[in-house]
Amino acid sequence: MKTQQLAIIVIAGVMVSVLAGYQIELVSSESTIVLDTGVPPIIVTQVELWGPTWFYTDGIRLCNSEGTSLGPWTLGWIELYNTKNETLRIDDVDLNGYGWQEGQMPITVGPHEYCYLATQDTLTTRIGVGGSLGNGQPTHDNSTTTLSYSIQPFAGKFLYKYSTPKLSDDYGDTRTWQLVDGRWVFNEANIKHEFPVKTILLRPSNQVQSRINAKDLKCEEGFVVVIKKSDPRNWYLQDFPACVTPSSASKLIERGWDVPEQKMPIQNTNFTVIYYIEGSKLDQIVPDLATHGLTLSLETKTDGKITLFVPRGFVDNPEIGDYASFNVTANGNKIDYREHLTPTDRTFVILFANGTESIKLTPRPFTENQG
Repeated sequence: MKTQQLAIIVIAGVMVSVLAGYQIELVSSESTIVLDTGVPPIIVTQVELWGPTWFYTDGIRLCNSEGTSLGPWTLGWIELYNTKNETLRIDDVDLNGYGWQEGQMPITVGPHEYCYLATQDTLTTRIGVGGSLGNGQPTHDNSTTTLSYSIQPFAGKFLYKYSTPKLSDDYGDTRTWQLVDGRWVFNEANIKHEFPVKTILLRPSNQVQSRINAKDLKCEEGFVVVIKKSDPRNWYLQDFPACVTPSSASKLIERGWDVPEQKMPIQNTNFTVIYYIEGSKLDQIVPDLATHGLTLSLETKTDGKITLFVPRGFVDNPEIGDYASFNVTANGNKIDYREHLTPTDRTFVILFANGTESIKLTPRPFTENQG
C-alpha cells in the first residue's frame, strides 16, 4: 500500500508530529487548534463530550440506521463528514474515546454528506454495581476521539485513522467542539438537518422516569414545570411533575406545589444564587462588586415571578454590616419586592411584567435608610 505523508501546521501552541497513513495526532491545551488540510476521506467534524440529558434533534442523517433523530438522553455524539465528491462505504469501522470503545456496522456516506453517531447516553454512563449509584458524568476531560476504518476500491483495501485533538467540556450544555476552517472551536452545536424536522417532547413524568433532573425538565412553549412533592409518610410515592400555564402554576404553588430549584453562579465571584422562576428564563447574574448589587438578565414571554436566595456573604457589606433595604428596578423602573432574612441568605421575591429584560438589586446604605 502506498503511504502518503501528512504534515500538521504548528499554530497556537499545538504539539506536532508528522505521521504516515493519513493519521492525525495532536495535543493542545488551547481552545483553538489548527490542522493541516490534508485529511482522510471521512473525518470527525463535531464532538459532543457532555450534553444535557434532554438533548434531542430530528431531521438528521444517522450513520448506522435509517432513523432521522438523535436522542433523547444522548449525552455524547459525533458528526462524520465525507470530504470527497463521491459516495463512500467504509468498513472495519472502530470508534474510540477516552473510557469507551465501540465497533460499527459498515457506513455509507454520500458526497460531502454529514451523518451522526451517538457515543454515550444515560445508560452507558451509569456507575456502581448494576448502575445503583445513578448517572455519573460522561468522560469529558482531555478526551481524544479516534475513527478507524477501511475503504476497498478496485485497487485494494486502504486503512485510515483520524483522531481529534484532546478536547474538554466541563459545562454539560449543548455547546460542542467543531472543526471550522481547519480549527477546532467550542461553540453552540451546529446540527446539519437534511430531512423535515419533527418536534417531540415527552411528558414531564416520562422525562423524570428517564432520570432527567427536575431543573432540566422541559415543557411546550407557554407552559412551566411545577412539582407536587410526595407525601413523606408514603415512601413509595414519587414527586409528580406537570406542565401548566403560568396562571395555573401560581394557584398550584399556593396549594403547596413547587417549581424546580435552579442554581447560577454570580460572575467573577465564588458565590452561587439559588432561584425559582416562573414564566421566564434567567440568563445570567452580573455583580456590582463596589455596591454589592446584582443585575439579572431575563428572557420573558409572560408576567412572572422570581425567588432569589442570595448569599449574605456576598450582598452584606462587611465594613458597615447588613443592609436594611434595597432599590429594586425592572428595566430601570423601580418595583416592589418582598424579602426574608435567614442566617445564610437574603431571600427576594420579585414580581415582573412581560418584556422585562433586566432586574437590578442595589443595596441602600444606612444613611439613605435613616433619611
